[in-house]
Amino acid sequence: MTPYRLRLRVTGAGIIGVAIAVIMISGASGAPGAHTDATSSDATSSDATSSGATASGAVQVGTVSVPACAAAPGAYCTTVQLPFDYTDPAAGTIGIGFRWYPASAPTASRPTASSMAPTILATEGGPGYPTSGSADEYTGLFAPLMTTHNLLMVDLRGTGTSSVVKCKEVQRWVPADGIAAYVTDTGDCGQQLNSTVKRADGTYMHGADLYTTANDARDVATLLGMLQTGKVDFYGDSYGTFFGQTFTARYPDLLHSVTLDAAYPVSQTDPFYPYAVSTAHSAFDLACSRSLTCAAAAPGSSWSRIGTFVAQLRTSPITGTTLDPDGAAVTASVGPDELAELVSDAGSDNGVYKELDPAIRAAQAGDDAPLLRLAAQEITPEDSGPFAGFSAGLYEAVTCSDYPQPFNYGDSLKKRQKEYNSAIGALPADEFAPFTVAEWTGNLDEEFDSCLDWPAPLNNDPPIVTPPPYAPANLPVLVLSGDLDSLTTPHEGQQVVADMGPQTRWILIQNDTHVNALLDTFGCAQGIVRQFVTAPSHLSAIDASCANHTPEVRVDGNYPTVIGDVTAASAGSGNAAGVRGLRLAAVGNAALGDAIWHWYYVSGAKVQGPRGGYVKVAGADTHTLTFHDVAWTTDTTVTGTATWNDVTGQVTANLTVAGPAGSVATVTISYVDLVPHATATITGTYNGAAIVATMPAG
Repeated sequence: MTPYRLRLRVTGAGIIGVAIAVIMISGASGAPGAHTDATSSDATSSDATSSGATASGAVQVGTVSVPACAAAPGAYCTTVQLPFDYTDPAAGTIGIGFRWYPASAPTASRPTASSMAPTILATEGGPGYPTSGSADEYTGLFAPLMTTHNLLMVDLRGTGTSSVVKCKEVQRWVPADGIAAYVTDTGDCGQQLNSTVKRADGTYMHGADLYTTANDARDVATLLGMLQTGKVDFYGDSYGTFFGQTFTARYPDLLHSVTLDAAYPVSQTDPFYPYAVSTAHSAFDLACSRSLTCAAAAPGSSWSRIGTFVAQLRTSPITGTTLDPDGAAVTASVGPDELAELVSDAGSDNGVYKELDPAIRAAQAGDDAPLLRLAAQEITPEDSGPFAGFSAGLYEAVTCSDYPQPFNYGDSLKKRQKEYNSAIGALPADEFAPFTVAEWTGNLDEEFDSCLDWPAPLNNDPPIVTPPPYAPANLPVLVLSGDLDSLTTPHEGQQVVADMGPQTRWILIQNDTHVNALLDTFGCAQGIVRQFVTAPSHLSAIDASCANHTPEVRVDGNYPTVIGDVTAASAGSGNAAGVRGLRLAAVGNAALGDAIWHWYYVSGAKVQGPRGGYVKVAGADTHTLTFHDVAWTTDTTVTGTATWNDVTGQVTANLTVAGPAGSVATVTISYVDLVPHATATITGTYNGAAIVATMPAG
């Protein structure tokens, strides 16, 4: 079950969730703020000094001596003991771990404490993910500012190095276990937390109540006092924005600026998050209409095609054998529930936007292979992995404590179930159209009922206890949303702006999904955040025009079964190859783009061809791709090599495309991957005739 508010993570060489055309650029050329003066004219006094490592390899930060991190060069890390329950001294303490990256200016030239730029405080999403687990992403985002800004990453309680919550059964749950098992496992986790920590008198703490966002805020505020940072520049993504609103409302005097990336409101009271489906509707239509290939192949509403297809799946679900991203043969099935899950996944993975519409059209024409491949890529039977990387128990502890629920905790499990069923029954039949209420609320990407068996709390500790606005009028707040993000939607981002107050600016990033600056391929959101942190008082003057010009998701046009189904390219002057030569060239272009895209989903170095063959990928930044009989259609194979620089976006390939009846084309393909409507230039020969063509990049 993929948690609804989950900040999905990059894993290994591949990517699950936040997959975009190519991986993060640190300061893309031309992006606002890509090269900025890190000395902020708005700098607030800070008492935190890092005067260099001591003989023991530690730095003194306020009252805390922080040793060097063995596994993270340039960072210092430790754990401090803070109250487990701030209302009960007898509860003892909980370990809270953090990483400290001192400003990197040489000691002799480093600003004094009174003039140092504010410390940057980064907080990860989830809930359940440790901030330190995303250290590379945060240091990449803030690298240009880290000459004069310290960077602090705190693992919120129950995650990573902060006394991680270890509920084995919910951590090990896989979709095959079923939703009922997940509800039981979640309830058992709460009972475990209530029988883990003892007071001195031998009674147990009601620990299930204590993993709240309010306690996270208390922990971080206490730690900032120990580190003597003064006011900090806060950056949070996904659930980190929920924490950020909470921290702002409770401790505004500790903040110099606030950035909320992929924000959703603490003030949300509807437990069914109705804007997810309406945003998916607009997002699928936008993705197709903005893509040259999809708009040409399938004009009209992508969402309408999804609606027609889900009706077909109710009577004729699709099942078949395919390969998962790493080449293992698996059986994949797509019915209404799985289609709902795919639609839900799109909010954090634009690979679904790229492939679902054309895969549906292919399936309607009798070719299930593309849809089964997508299902195997997106709908996996995996558990939640190691506790250190993500704690499913902590996720549920926060979800069940802080998010709205469609039942009353004061009632018995039996009555809670009736209340839940009643709430579901009261929803309009078209609430999640074209999916039924049962299909949407029952798909494994949602978990509206997961907290049914959570222990009734003894203490009421809501995230925020004061009405909006949460931020004082003198505190600048930046809110970012992606217009394709159906997980934390643009509508919810606008609500956060209203809740935070008058010094808040909302920027909508076109063509982006969940989380905008942290894994920013194009440098736009990244640059905006850097400009803002450098000079928060200049928020209204930041040029955010790049947000309207980020490259589109290149939604595939069609998935042809045979060469005769391939759409020929536009021929240039001097082309003599004819339609067959152009179709072979188009196959090479499509196979090239597909290999680059799917590299993000594999855990190793081999990308499977869509209908056979594979591509070996080697190298960092500049990758070499070697094609081994890759089948884009059932009657073609692609061989040859390509180079792809995932920083500049430059792609160049020399490929041989073999088709039926001995037809062979040799082509050179070149394009830049990081621009709107990327266009491939293709030259080569087919049966001795020249191929000269252009077409949308694959």
